Amino acid sequence: MRKSLMYTLAAGALFGLIGVSSAQAGEAEASMLANTCNGCHGPDGVSQGPAAPTIAGMNKFYLTESLKAYRDGKNRPSTIMARIAKGYSDSEIEKIAGYFSAKPFGRVAMQNTDVAKAMKGKALVKDLCESCHEKEGFAAEDYPVLAGQMLPYLRNNLADFKSGLRSIDANPNMSDKEKRKKKRTLAELRDKHGADGVEAVLQFYASRK
Repeated sequence: MRKSLMYTLAAGALFGLIGVSSAQAGEAEASMLANTCNGCHGPDGVSQGPAAPTIAGMNKFYLTESLKAYRDGKNRPSTIMARIAKGYSDSEIEKIAGYFSAKPFGRVAMQNTDVAKAMKGKALVKDLCESCHEKEGFAAEDYPVLAGQMLPYLRNNLADFKSGLRSIDANPNMSDKEKRKKKRTLAELRDKHGADGVEAVLQFYASRK
């Protein structure tokens, strides 16, 4: 009876160690894969440059789908991301996304923003954007973190939508209702509030800390 109990305890301990080792191996692999992103996106995904976004703290689903879109050439124009993403499998992409989504969002490179424009932008964001880009752009289920991102990055992405390089209609993760709402919002911001209103919204998001 005692021997049986000892064997059971020993087996349990062994399987426990195997489980811990597997988890540690998985974390090590995710960290290794994520390290390839740090050159552009900064240590642990906190950007130090004007054109690359901070990806630390991003929603895992959004990161996963974005990397797959880059890899598969679907509605995500890029200078280098498409070439980099082609080297990753679905499993590796999910590991990378999981790694960065677990990191805290932060800012290293501070930027100057126009206080008056940011205050105007705050009102527009509350009225037009908050239903999707929640908590002033810090949190969203299926959307990127906009708060605290660098202005050139925010401007470039909006320019891609305006020029047609990116299309809301081509987003497979949005319902038709969400697409219509998103297009109405962008149209209202552009047509009713003009270039000054668009810039005010971007200034507000960039001013968040």
